[in-house]
Amino acid sequence: MRLVQWIRQFADEHRTQLGAGDFPSSHYVKLRFEDGSEARFEYAVLIEEPNLNEIGVFTEHCGYHIFPLGGTQVARIEK
Repeated sequence: MRLVQWIRQFADEHRTQLGAGDFPSSHYVKLRFEDGSEARFEYAVLIEEPNLNEIGVFTEHCGYHIFPLGGTQVARIEK
């Protein structure tokens, strides 16, 4: 449901699914986990959901991923 809210707020109020034009090329998302490992995602939509202690990373080419929010450092890096 949160993804649909994001799409309607930032992309198109009439759609319920991500389209190719929704994935930004102006920045990338970098996650750093408690164990020191990191993940970087290009063309990614980032949605934090504190109520569920989760973060969703939705990518154009590498699928959709859910990570724990607690203990995860999140950065949106401009190119």
